[in-house]
Amino acid sequence: MKSCYYQVIFSCALVALSLHSVTAEVINFRECPGEAKCVLTDVSITPCPEAAEGRACTVYSGSNVTISFDFTPAFSSNELTADVYWTQPALDLPFIGMDPAACKYTACPVTKDTKQNYSYDLNIKKSYPARQYDVKWKLVGENGDECCMILQINITKKKKRT
Repeated sequence: MKSCYYQVIFSCALVALSLHSVTAEVINFRECPGEAKCVLTDVSITPCPEAAEGRACTVYSGSNVTISFDFTPAFSSNELTADVYWTQPALDLPFIGMDPAACKYTACPVTKDTKQNYSYDLNIKKSYPARQYDVKWKLVGENGDECCMILQINITKKKKRT
């Protein structure tokens, strides 16, 4: 009877550890310069164990990560596009391979002052150079109103997490 009890405890512990390892970590981000047209909250990248320490997420070439956030726009729009850039002081370079159809990843139309979630599975292509990047992520409404943030990721060529 005791061995059955210990097996149940061990199984519960394994399930708890498994769930913890796939839990999204809320990351640090900053709003883009200019007038804020959105409130952004609960920005997360999965997996990103570095977020618990306030560091940039390490993502591996050839892997996928999920970027998710809540946003409350100060505007209404029937359509949204997603524009993602590697931002530098002098210029923004478009993130190659990004699907700009944001309504596939959040509900459209968006309504002013209504909180909703955006979630996107991002493929980190093997061709991306290994280094730390500031990534500018915008959701742009049909009238040019936008939600915009900048987050950091560190792309590495090392072996994927297991």
